Amino acid sequence: MNLAKWGAPFQEVKWFTEKTLEPRFESCTVARTAAMGEGEACLVTRNNPMHDSVPYLFNDLAGETDILHEYFVPRAAYNAYVAEVRTILRNQPLPVLNASVRVVHKEDIALNYAPQPAFSLVLYINQPTSEEGSAQMRQLTRALIDVTIQYGGRFFLPYQLHYTGAQLLASYPELPLFLVRKRSYDPDELFSSTFYRALKALSPTT
Repeated sequence: MNLAKWGAPFQEVKWFTEKTLEPRFESCTVARTAAMGEGEACLVTRNNPMHDSVPYLFNDLAGETDILHEYFVPRAAYNAYVAEVRTILRNQPLPVLNASVRVVHKEDIALNYAPQPAFSLVLYINQPTSEEGSAQMRQLTRALIDVTIQYGGRFFLPYQLHYTGAQLLASYPELPLFLVRKRSYDPDELFSSTFYRALKALSPTT
């Protein structure tokens, strides 16, 4: 994982290892899609999909960190969306360590990241913890949010607060009403957090 942060050749090695070598060491060698199609050709318990040891994901290298992104886009728009995201990622300097796609069903929650069935794009991106690295991540995040909005999608809120107020309201137009209702239940704002205060600051109606 750390070698993959050094550029494309090391990322190719990582991908080769994951695609070709890792399956030979797994107890279940049947692809998940095949297993589902064959009525559990390979039985996987609920706890087993995330059985890998998590510490290998921890970044303890000095001067850098790894950041998660997640974007939700209507399923019909996904191919065109990913094509544009690919161009954005190729034309920026931060190493993309992993990208995966999740199937997301329609949700019914107050700040709804999936108001309709969607595919989500999950990105794991490395950045320097320097001022320049943070600026690069901010620029990349805003570009990814813009293209997500363009295709009728939304971004996942509880990560770095790099989005603008305009991007926030374009993705979550229900935010002002959410804040009003929150204050109706909690007029003294007993329940608060840095994240909540940031959302308030970015919403022009508060």
